[in-house]
Amino acid sequence: MNEEQTQDPQSGSTQRVLNPDGTTNWTVVFEDPQQGVLAAVAAATSMKQLRPVMGNIAQLLFKRKRDAGPRAEFLSRIERVLEQADSDGFEAARERVLGILNAEKSLRIEKAALHARNKATTQSIEKRRSSTREGPLEAFLGNPLLLGGSVALSLGLIALVVGLVLLPPDIKDEKAGEANSQTQTAEEKPAETEPTAAPRPAPKPKQQEFIALKPILADVLSDGSRRRLAMAPLIEIEKGGDISAVCALKPWIIEGVLIRMGAAAEAGTNADDALIGKVAREVQKDINSRSRGAKIKRLALVDLRKLTKDVVKASNRGCERVEIENLP
Repeated sequence: MNEEQTQDPQSGSTQRVLNPDGTTNWTVVFEDPQQGVLAAVAAATSMKQLRPVMGNIAQLLFKRKRDAGPRAEFLSRIERVLEQADSDGFEAARERVLGILNAEKSLRIEKAALHARNKATTQSIEKRRSSTREGPLEAFLGNPLLLGGSVALSLGLIALVVGLVLLPPDIKDEKAGEANSQTQTAEEKPAETEPTAAPRPAPKPKQQEFIALKPILADVLSDGSRRRLAMAPLIEIEKGGDISAVCALKPWIIEGVLIRMGAAAEAGTNADDALIGKVAREVQKDINSRSRGAKIKRLALVDLRKLTKDVVKASNRGCERVEIENLP
């Protein structure tokens, strides 16, 4: 099977699926209602059906000789999710598998688009430089020389940046000393004592409203090893902001995250909370500088495994409002 062919995860049949620019049409590979990857997973009704389907999908997505390592890591991640079916139920496990596959689809579509765009822009670099309507991110991506120099500079900065670690404040023990006061003798007690104030109830978790976009699957470095991390982009917008305008920014958000996370991995920087937070802030700044409509008040990138099932479902559907408690 060559690079431009795809395979039905269930029947094993092959067909050529290409975009006009010659890249693989990953939208068809994943979303075709008859032979697509997502349809095959959605049709599974038990673990007995789902496991072999995922084995076929892994062979389809990672079929090159050099893909043996990523394929094994992909199957290991899927198996960890499926093992949770005993406690979470089959439907929840399948939903998380769909989340991983949607993130994989987004990664491949964006990489194919980036490849085609860079290939085309190499023929018109001078024209793009002279365009006054060109945005900062577009100029960055459209100029291979600028891209190389900027990435090199970014790698040097990443190596010097130390993320601030925010520790939650300690909670004072409001009941300290109560045991001692109970053992106080009648002679030691004052003649009149004021009633002890009742302890205040614990504050309720703060609910924050965000817009959840489809997960982004990025190649990252973790403890010195390559892996793929599925992150849900959560966006807080200004009060009264237009959600549809924010959803339209999704391709630029994905592109900015993939470029920066890839550069960090190449520099040998582990994808810890500090790096992910830094990437989110840089992408937010770039988007706000080029957007003429909606402005992003805050962009957070959260590991899909740390989110609740309802938020994961909303992220898989793409561009939906969600309520999240105490997002750091």
